[in-house]
Amino acid sequence: MIIDRSARVVPPRYPDRRVRALMGDALGKADQSELLAAFMWLQEGAIGREAQFKLERERDILLRDLEKLRVYKDDPEFQGLSWEYTRAEIDALLDAAMLVTREEVTRLEEILQASGKALDSLLRFPDKGPAPRFAPGSIDSPLNTVAACREYIKPLKRRRHALVADLSEQIVALADLNSRRMEFSRKGKSCTQQQILKFDPTNFEILVAWLAHRDGMKVLRDRGGPGDLGADGIFRTPDNRTVVVQCKQTKTLPGRAIGSEPVQRFNGTARQEHDADIAVMITNATFSEPARAFASKHEIHLIDAERLQKWATWGDSFYEVIGIPAPVPTSPTASSPGAQS
Repeated sequence: MIIDRSARVVPPRYPDRRVRALMGDALGKADQSELLAAFMWLQEGAIGREAQFKLERERDILLRDLEKLRVYKDDPEFQGLSWEYTRAEIDALLDAAMLVTREEVTRLEEILQASGKALDSLLRFPDKGPAPRFAPGSIDSPLNTVAACREYIKPLKRRRHALVADLSEQIVALADLNSRRMEFSRKGKSCTQQQILKFDPTNFEILVAWLAHRDGMKVLRDRGGPGDLGADGIFRTPDNRTVVVQCKQTKTLPGRAIGSEPVQRFNGTARQEHDADIAVMITNATFSEPARAFASKHEIHLIDAERLQKWATWGDSFYEVIGIPAPVPTSPTASSPGAQS
């Protein structure tokens, strides 16, 4: 090969005579296919490194997101609010976002490991030169693996953007809920946990009936008694569903957790004896894990001290507290009894 020293690309002037000789010998023996193979090998390396860099950048973004979420959770006045009335909800929201982000980081680390391994193979100069790698019938280039790993970025970005948008929307909603609860708790209709502790069992049952009435239900029974068959309260929702409740009040907190046996007994009467559409057990204490598991299996709603605070102290509706849709008010139609013609 004749070297044109006026061309755009020329070999450096190597001071070492042996290096000059080796390079000159290699250039003299190189044909067009070898030069093309060397160029392609270099280009594959550049493309592979760029893909790896983009993957690492996405990993670093996720790690920064994770650190921000930790800071938010540790900040007692995140976004300028104390979150006094929604601390449990905001913590749960941030915990869930951190869990999802950690899972994304773990998966991306696995992708990076596979991509990095392929990139190492790609950048390693073949013992016999790069020409055999690009010969007809040769195996796929490691760049294909790196490129396939890079394709993970697009769906990852979509999921991250969706998570951020959903998180922002829920934080706004919780801020509104925090304000609503704060306003309600300052009104005379709020009943605190300390006040509830002073109630006897009958007054506790009456409180529950009053809360049901507040939320638009018709009170059919406001307390239990001999022969009540486990129903301390029976209410009718605006959409004509029967709510049957059993109350378990304690004078001390946290108090002993309600075990599964009372829940099992209630399950045996709520629907069979009282035709409950919605069966609810309420306590100002807590429920044991076996009790929660049994209740979940048999569609019994549990209201513990935390949920009772939302209902009685902060003004959340019954439907919000147990996590079911609120009834849609029915309006009279032309064919309905009593409708005006």
